[in-house]
Amino acid sequence: MKSPSNKRDILICLALILFVIIIYWQAQDFKFVYYDDGSYVAERTHVMAGLTWDGFKWAMAATEAGFWHPLTWLSLMIDRELFGNNPGGYHWTNVILHIINTLLLFFFLKRATKAPRRSAFVALLFAVHPLHVESVAWVSQRKDLLCTLFGFASLLAYVNYSKYPNWRRYTVVIIFFILGLMSKPMIVTFPFVMLLMDYWPLQRLMVSGDARNVNVMSPPEVRAGRRPFVVLLLEKAPLVVLSVLASVLVVMTEHKVHALTDLKILSIMNRFANAIVSYVKYIAMMFWPANLTFFYPHPVSIPVVQVIGALLLLSAITIIIILMCRRKPYLFTGWFWYAGTLVPVIGLIQVGPHALADRYTYVPLVGLFIILVWGVSDLAVRWRFGRHLLCVVGTVTIVSLSFCSWLQASYWRNSITLFEHALQIAPDNYIALNNLGQFYVNNGKYDKGLAYMHKGIQVKPKFGPLYYNVGLAMYDRRDYEKAIEYFAKAERMSFDDDENRRLLGDCYRLTGRLHQAVDTYGKALEINSHNTSARYGMALALMEMGRNDEAIKELRNTLSSAPLHLSARKILMLLALKKGDMSTVVAEGQKALANGSADAELQKMMEYAGGEKSGMDKAVFPVNPSKDTDSENN
Repeated sequence: MKSPSNKRDILICLALILFVIIIYWQAQDFKFVYYDDGSYVAERTHVMAGLTWDGFKWAMAATEAGFWHPLTWLSLMIDRELFGNNPGGYHWTNVILHIINTLLLFFFLKRATKAPRRSAFVALLFAVHPLHVESVAWVSQRKDLLCTLFGFASLLAYVNYSKYPNWRRYTVVIIFFILGLMSKPMIVTFPFVMLLMDYWPLQRLMVSGDARNVNVMSPPEVRAGRRPFVVLLLEKAPLVVLSVLASVLVVMTEHKVHALTDLKILSIMNRFANAIVSYVKYIAMMFWPANLTFFYPHPVSIPVVQVIGALLLLSAITIIIILMCRRKPYLFTGWFWYAGTLVPVIGLIQVGPHALADRYTYVPLVGLFIILVWGVSDLAVRWRFGRHLLCVVGTVTIVSLSFCSWLQASYWRNSITLFEHALQIAPDNYIALNNLGQFYVNNGKYDKGLAYMHKGIQVKPKFGPLYYNVGLAMYDRRDYEKAIEYFAKAERMSFDDDENRRLLGDCYRLTGRLHQAVDTYGKALEINSHNTSARYGMALALMEMGRNDEAIKELRNTLSSAPLHLSARKILMLLALKKGDMSTVVAEGQKALANGSADAELQKMMEYAGGEKSGMDKAVFPVNPSKDTDSENN
């Protein structure tokens, strides 16, 4: 027979699950959006191949997205196996992960605080708050959800460890922590969170006056649990080392993909000002989650009065909490949970052009929820009708937040609904203009798409990706002169992207400017030596200049990194034929056949090299740069 507490916990879990499902049921009809979903799923070859051994090896080493997060890649590969091209399946995985995170938060807080009702309400706020919609409704934020899952699991494991510390339980904490870092390094601050938990609710910190009470005659749980601050700090050392390594790695990987904003573009003072103001804005958005959008442009400047006001407010809150922490210790843990877990994403190390982001609040808001729930509950106890009022206010709050989240989630239905909603809130949102323009261009509506992107250029004339995307549209329309103009402008705007230079090289080559093409391809390869398309394009330009030996070298380099590149192999065979190097023709042809190729032109070259044909029509061996990703298995 189940105990009343077990029945209560089951009912709480069912309620939490129900609220999440009601809000996100619509996600089964959502599409991928033109905001990183392509680079995480549709355009990522290894993900689209499903769960394979090659994909596993790639995921364990990949840093293309600016993070080392192999578990995120593997989870998307599993989705590919389960759901194929159906984006609704990917979205439902996110919803399930959000449910798991909500339940983990409830059980972690319940076990740590011994306050199931308060813990349940914190978990409910976490489940239904509109600021968390972005992390759930956006497939690319799988990393947020997975990271939080393992992070909350590590906190739950830490609570278990704190009751009766031993190396086995501590190992479980480390394992979950490592898995979280392998999903996204957002939880690098969790050793600090565990230290906060030692103060409250676990009460492991030995404060003044405790030392004389802890001796061999003390209860076992006190002797096992209470520790001086230095001991508790040293206890976190392995986790801190992992956090430092993960932090260094993320800076390196973000630098590698040119995602870090240069200090010349955004100074230290501007970053500090935005960080201070953002701390206050997130609090305001928690209480009044209106006009939420996927992107908040970084302000050109922030009024000094606003910065000073925010700094004074934060300082006042911090001082009050420190003064009250002896009587209300949850204030200390909750406030510094919020302040501490926001540090990695507050913008001091700026990644991207945004000032703040809804997704960054997924974990930090838990600290403020703790303050609200415990604080309001304590106040309600003092009032005659406090409990009744608390039930009414709590119900109204949850229903209102749930409706707002349902509405906010609906904007993530597809690219058009997402970006048009953003433009309704801020018509000068240049990322929305850029991405909506991309969407229309990629769906054949060039004029409409270009109109959006040109408007984006008017709003943000120094934003390089806008020029790149206009150039890409011109390239697709074979207007190479216009494409050159925009690719060159993107480069002048410090858009140091290897694909921008590769496409600029293609345009130079296709308009007969071969020397410029070779130089530009070389610059693309300086940025990314693994850009197969740039190396292949250079080979074509060199061949057209008559520098066949150099072209052959680049073609061999192309095939060493992309052995299934059929066009590169065919052109290599063609150049070998011209040189009379029949052994190379045969050898390369055999490699193509071994890779499953049944190409007719390749067969003809092999027959000629083998003496089966007496002549060769070189016109049947076209040099077509559009085939730079052909596979020999096609």
